[in-house]
Amino acid sequence: MTQADSMLSTPPTNTSAINPVDPTRRGFITLAAGASIISVGSLAAVAMPVAAAIPNTEAATTDPAFALIAEKLAADVAHGEVIDAQDEAERDHGYGSPVVQEAWQRCSDACGVVNEADWRLATTPPTTLAGVAAVLRFANEIEDGGMEWPATDTVGPEGWHYQLRATMAAAIEALIKGSAGKAVRS
Repeated sequence: MTQADSMLSTPPTNTSAINPVDPTRRGFITLAAGASIISVGSLAAVAMPVAAAIPNTEAATTDPAFALIAEKLAADVAHGEVIDAQDEAERDHGYGSPVVQEAWQRCSDACGVVNEADWRLATTPPTTLAGVAAVLRFANEIEDGGMEWPATDTVGPEGWHYQLRATMAAAIEALIKGSAGKAVRS
């Protein structure tokens, strides 16, 4: 599978009045910062109502979906911090300076980490129904917050959304198959 080289949601770094930083994105980053501090098990209970409703909390600690959600949140927070640092460098040192070039590279690297986390989230099958629901709800929360996923303009098997749907369908099918096998053995 080909992955996007860049993330479409990287906001502009010019902080002038002509191109202000999107306050919705900043609000989301602030929310993500708070959520990333919470442990993976707690994150599942706080951020994902479906997981909180499951009496067996083992899903929140064993399903990779919850760790991937926490990883994505942490990557977004780190990316937001380097965007802020790049904005500051541009304001203090001017475009094209070595300091700005270095800040730009850090921003690009952080964007790559976010992109990788996005793709892991889209291509790693959850192992519980709570995990499937959590990933799908989380994907909508990201978009509701004004963020985008990588290659959102790619239609078909190479696109992030296509991969997410295919992975979630495969996870559900595996869970159905696993529960059918348990019923037959009982």
